[in-house]
Amino acid sequence: MNLTPLKPFGLCVEFTPGTRFSDLDTTQLKAWVDEHRVVVLRGLTPLAPHELAAQSRRLGPLQPWRFGAVHELKREENTENYLYTERAVPLHWDGAFASRVPHYLVFECVTCPPKGSGGETVFVDTVAALACADEKQKRRWAAAKVKYTTETKAHYGGTFLSNVIAAHPTLGCPVLRFAEPVNDLNPVTVEPQNMSTAEGRTLLAELSATLSDPNVVLELPWRQGDFVIADNHALLHGRRGFYKDAPRHLYRVNVLDPETGWLSGVRAAWRIRRPEFFRAEFPILLIPALLCATGPKSLLCWAFLEAAVLFFLLFNIGDMVNCWLDQKSDLHRKTHLSEAVERLGTRTILFQIAVSAIVATALALHLAVHLDRSWLAPAGLFGAVLAAAYTAPPFRLKSRGTLQLTAYIGLLFFGPMLLVSGIFLPMPSTTVVLSALTFGLMQTGVLLINNAEDLDEDEREGVRTATVALGSRNAVGLAAVLCTLGGLGFAGVIGGQVDWGWCFALPLVAVVGWNAHWILKLFQKTKGQCESDRRKAIRSEGKHVPRRIEAGAWMSLAATLAVTCVRWCS
Repeated sequence: MNLTPLKPFGLCVEFTPGTRFSDLDTTQLKAWVDEHRVVVLRGLTPLAPHELAAQSRRLGPLQPWRFGAVHELKREENTENYLYTERAVPLHWDGAFASRVPHYLVFECVTCPPKGSGGETVFVDTVAALACADEKQKRRWAAAKVKYTTETKAHYGGTFLSNVIAAHPTLGCPVLRFAEPVNDLNPVTVEPQNMSTAEGRTLLAELSATLSDPNVVLELPWRQGDFVIADNHALLHGRRGFYKDAPRHLYRVNVLDPETGWLSGVRAAWRIRRPEFFRAEFPILLIPALLCATGPKSLLCWAFLEAAVLFFLLFNIGDMVNCWLDQKSDLHRKTHLSEAVERLGTRTILFQIAVSAIVATALALHLAVHLDRSWLAPAGLFGAVLAAAYTAPPFRLKSRGTLQLTAYIGLLFFGPMLLVSGIFLPMPSTTVVLSALTFGLMQTGVLLINNAEDLDEDEREGVRTATVALGSRNAVGLAAVLCTLGGLGFAGVIGGQVDWGWCFALPLVAVVGWNAHWILKLFQKTKGQCESDRRKAIRSEGKHVPRRIEAGAWMSLAATLAVTCVRWCS
């Protein structure tokens, strides 16, 4: 290694070409950052985004964003946020608008502007800046609070209040927390609190002057292949503008301080049960119940309450096993799940899975005895085993190519809906069977888009999902077919229950058309594109999957409820 101090602060460490990030000692890296605030690492082998996430995880938990752990900083056309332009970025600290502030910022330079084209990252050592202030300034700043506000247009936004002087969480030294106003796309307003307008202007002027002192400002020009680790607690950072046609592409990963305490464990346990899916799961529970119930009172029985608990426990088992076994592949794009697994640990997760399976089996056995339906007991046990088998070896149903679709339909829709019907009927009726099948086809069509989002990770991990087997474009085409045929089939089954029932199914048909049009538009968008561009297009639409799944689920439930009310009243 060749160590060169930077001025006025920072350290550049040059390695023998071919050295890997994984060869570096994590304790040494943290010590360098503690001492120098910014560490530039040169000569290391470049990393793909998922590899950068994995190596950054050695420093601590990764901060999850809606796009995952790796933030790509590059110029984009038609952006709504100044971060993705060639213009300057004012000083700020990362995580200010997020729920937690990261400790380390890990950058990798993919491409850099030519020398003299701008684009330098500016770091300000606020520990040194604060040490340069006089005692009167320090007293004024220590009493000052500032409110920051911006509209949520990218991955951050909202309003928060911050002290101007805070303590570094690990070093204990005082630091300055200040973000300059943004008068650009996605503007940020900065409002000093509990002082006159004149006093507020004086405060902002003092802070700006202090933070622009050359003795505390490091302007870092990028070189392709550079890795940089910076102490976000001690620093503020920004960016110099660069020429519009100059290439500048950085990866950035935010690394948090570890969480402690029982509350963080509870949050992690809740997260691996995938509560974001609950809203779409309630209709799966209620549709067969409404189709089979003889009246409103039959829905209030203890047996149905037990069945509801059993229902969600089976889903929870599948979700927990999936999160546990997919932790490594989830780190890049589903960071919140991977970090929840890391926080809990394998033993805790296995204990929770075992308890859920035991309770689910006991509930199924009790329902079988209480209702005199012997098939419910093995159905509950079989459901728990299959929920785990979707991800777990030796079955690993998610890796069976196009047969994964059968697992989707059977495990998420068909099986659970037939199980619920057993609370009201000795055996599932033809209506329940057909509605469960068509509903499953419709929702699986939308879920295929979600499945296609993970193509890169699945191929890398050797998981042969339906999308891997079909290819990205064929998967999107099949998604449109399943969504359309399944949705219209379910509408036909429900509409045929009563006279004029088709009227109640019309809103559902509209939602089916809405979802099918969205998928077909994506199918058309991928026409003639290379595979990497197709996958990028699919990932850009993945964020819409939850609300489209919910729209189909709840509109199906609304149609079922309307038809059931007519049936009960006739």
